[in-house]
Amino acid sequence: MDSSLGSLHPAEAGGGAMHMRASAISGSTLSAGAHVDHSRSSSMRRRAETGDSEKAGRVWAREVDDAWDPCILTLDGGGIRGYSSLMILKALMHEIWLVEQRLDNEEEIQEREGQYTAILDSPLDGNDQAAPGAKEERGRRLGENGGKVGGEVGGEDNSELEGEVFTGKKTTEEELLPCHYFDFMYGTSTGGLISTMLGRLRMTVSECLELYRKVGEDLFGKQRSRIPLTTKYYHQPLERAVQDIVGARCHEHPNCNGKDDMHPWEVYTDDTKPHRTTFDINEPRVCQSCCLTATHDENISEAYLLRSYPHFYGENAPNWITRYNEGADELPIWKVTRATSAAPFYFEMISHEVEGVTKSFKDGGIRENNPSGAALSEFHALYGEDVHQPALLLSVGTGRPDQSQDGFASTWPGPFGRLPFVSKFLEKRAVIQNLLIKYTEGEKQHHQMREHAHGEHTWYKRLNVSHGLETMPLDDWRKGDWQNHPDIPGGASLSHMEEVTAKYLEREFNDRIDSYAPPSIMLKQAAEKLVRQRRAREQEGGERWETFIGKHLHRASAEANGNAT
Repeated sequence: MDSSLGSLHPAEAGGGAMHMRASAISGSTLSAGAHVDHSRSSSMRRRAETGDSEKAGRVWAREVDDAWDPCILTLDGGGIRGYSSLMILKALMHEIWLVEQRLDNEEEIQEREGQYTAILDSPLDGNDQAAPGAKEERGRRLGENGGKVGGEVGGEDNSELEGEVFTGKKTTEEELLPCHYFDFMYGTSTGGLISTMLGRLRMTVSECLELYRKVGEDLFGKQRSRIPLTTKYYHQPLERAVQDIVGARCHEHPNCNGKDDMHPWEVYTDDTKPHRTTFDINEPRVCQSCCLTATHDENISEAYLLRSYPHFYGENAPNWITRYNEGADELPIWKVTRATSAAPFYFEMISHEVEGVTKSFKDGGIRENNPSGAALSEFHALYGEDVHQPALLLSVGTGRPDQSQDGFASTWPGPFGRLPFVSKFLEKRAVIQNLLIKYTEGEKQHHQMREHAHGEHTWYKRLNVSHGLETMPLDDWRKGDWQNHPDIPGGASLSHMEEVTAKYLEREFNDRIDSYAPPSIMLKQAAEKLVRQRRAREQEGGERWETFIGKHLHRASAEANGNAT
């Protein structure tokens, strides 16, 4: 909620950082929806992108400065509305699939043309040299064969390593893994749950959507209590669901029950003290995840980070970054997902002993519901002066908030509304309503991120449904029709989120909301960038690439299963 970028010093930020102006202007520019359009003057509207500005985005998307510049995904909190975030990610993976196919076709054509030219230019042997039109005949036959020589173009097909599927060449769209395109995933609340599933557990988006639908019914289908200000739902279904997934995807030991697998990949060198060497960005690694939570540690404006990677702030860490807690707390995966999603009044807090101190964790949304600022602060702390900006930081929201409740009350009509005690009551109620909205909004952080990046046409982009989810409660789970099936538990809620997300991704440029381009352009350019970064890494190859795509995880899993048998 309070931005982690608020302390950026313009002279020290470097790498595209700019002076953080007061958010009053930027906040008012993007915060309004259609229902307050009459309050906006034409001078405050943003122009639609021109051919030049779109070209700038296209050029950026197709360039790769360094193959291992990080690609970062951040996911807001929002309860059941996280389903919309997953729908956006599903659309992103579809665009990634299309780009992979297009680039594969382009490379194949280039390779065929190169072999075709080489064969035509090669000397003719024996009697062929005297045969009139021999070279032309050979060219004609190559064309009939699609340009292939001795089988598949390029000889032996080395497109698939042992382990997870990592390229579009021999997969289906459903098998593409986001963890093969992103280096870091940060999430708050349900966004933390999604980042853990996609990053730490290396699931597909379709698998996450299926789990989301199942857990939605288990969590919200039956209330624990209807008494106001008491815990509303049981948390055990979420714990069991995560434990089942962890057990099924365990890479380390056979007959895993999913309860003991740690969220950090590799953290401690002994049983007592953390290894003080910070995470080395240049060492081979897999996709890392980080969940934002809240704990009682006197830092009321900053989240507590539950990382899968060990990070300790070194002496050369910039002074202007937000210094969160250090290290990677040794919590089981299922406890991390509970810690980040323990929304007050919805689920009970969870406690765990961290370095001899028992800590209680709540939903990270009460600190920073939009984790993009925390992700950028971590990026600068990890990469320092070596890399000035990420290759991509994609922020995905759970729907823009209802801005009609802005902390000021409207006067009730008639003489009764002018009574002093009524006016005071209405003002207090308006403030409370506004605070509840702020709990799940991420727009203020988005405004500051956009200013820091000098716009959304390059490395920073945000996708967030602009209309339709404003008044949807965190626990909305209404029975109804879903995908031609009548009376499905949660069906009405799922169908509504699918509908408004699809409309958002298809809509045209809105000068009152969009700062650069419509969602479809943002999505396509993000996909292009991710694919080109991935392919540049694949081309470099080596241990770093093989580790990133999870080859060693597959090997460890095979060894564990072998030991079990």
